[in-house]
Amino acid sequence: MKKSLLLLLTGVSFLFTACKSELDLDTELKFSKLSVEEQKQKVEDNGIEFVTAMEGMQDTKAMIAVDEFLSVANGSGSYAPLKKLKQDLVNRNAQAFTNFDKQLRVSVVESEMWGEWEWNSSTNDMDLIKELSNKLIIHFPASSSSKTNNGLITIVYEESTTEVPETGEMYPSKITFVMEIDNKEVMSAEYNGTYYSDGSPKKVTQRFDLEDYSWTAEIANNQKKASETYEFKKGSKTLLKSEAVVEGTLKADEIQTAGENGTPENIVNSFAVYFQMMDIAVKGGTTDFKGMAKELKAINTDLSEVDYKKAIAEIVNKYMVAYAFFVDDNRKFADIEFYVYEEDYSYQTYEYNYETNEYELVTVSGTNSYLQPRMIMSDGSKVDVEEYVESGFEDLLDQIEDLTNDYDY
Repeated sequence: MKKSLLLLLTGVSFLFTACKSELDLDTELKFSKLSVEEQKQKVEDNGIEFVTAMEGMQDTKAMIAVDEFLSVANGSGSYAPLKKLKQDLVNRNAQAFTNFDKQLRVSVVESEMWGEWEWNSSTNDMDLIKELSNKLIIHFPASSSSKTNNGLITIVYEESTTEVPETGEMYPSKITFVMEIDNKEVMSAEYNGTYYSDGSPKKVTQRFDLEDYSWTAEIANNQKKASETYEFKKGSKTLLKSEAVVEGTLKADEIQTAGENGTPENIVNSFAVYFQMMDIAVKGGTTDFKGMAKELKAINTDLSEVDYKKAIAEIVNKYMVAYAFFVDDNRKFADIEFYVYEEDYSYQTYEYNYETNEYELVTVSGTNSYLQPRMIMSDGSKVDVEEYVESGFEDLLDQIEDLTNDYDY
């Protein structure tokens, strides 16, 4: 748990993931004037600030209402996405809103609960009071002390004219979700999508608002340039932000052909990614993907496993630009490169001895090699990314564990 959370909080997860200025790979930043230890402290402080911001979501009226709804409305049409949202927020999962959007789309497509429902405190059950098509309305108590059904959830679903291949169903054109308490909106979400005839997205926009928290996302593809962006904010302050762009020949059939043939260089010219957490950001990519792919395919396959991976690292570092920086200061605190990490292993197992016709305990040993990123700090020192984000972050780790232990949901 510690490793995955810290990889997220320090913003280096783009290395394993998917505005011109933020994705411009030609921009050269000067190193921060802070010492390496001061830089690490600044990264840790940002992590703690992020965790605290996520913690604040638990105290909103909307999430209190979600708790109450989950306790009384088990099995209703909007139960699954709200349960997933609650679990993700408890786990500080930055994908909480993406997951809510996905779960909401699945739930409404498969829903048999369309209609208007209200909580009946006498029977401790939901009563259907009106049948509706592609619309779900739920009246429920918004808190444990509510004497009336002062909470309201409304979900509206609209189909597009584009068919999901081989299903007979249509992609959603628009989905809206609204939660109100005492006639005041406290949470809402919206999905809008347009598609090519083959079902691939042309443009998809998503929005989620929870009191003063907001999340927006967009996917766009004009078949020459595809981009994906999202931003998570509290008020006007950016908590998380991600952008990615790929340029090339991006029609669905050509993408599929390149995937089947193992020739991504036939469709991709360049790509760039950007990930920001609070004041910490990481940027990376290449403007010559075809050149990189050509050299990677030309590596001598007769090399040993270690030498083969070292050759990959050398080529990737030649073509890739990657660094971590402080957003407000616009100064980097580390360049990022790939290298081959070697790790010895040893274990015991039983092997059959054909001479003695018996199983014997033997020791097997060897070396595994991994291609992974490391940071080159301002003083020239090199440190593995996982080591950097795990060592020296005791306060952040303690706070994450304390916050997680507060919930048993």
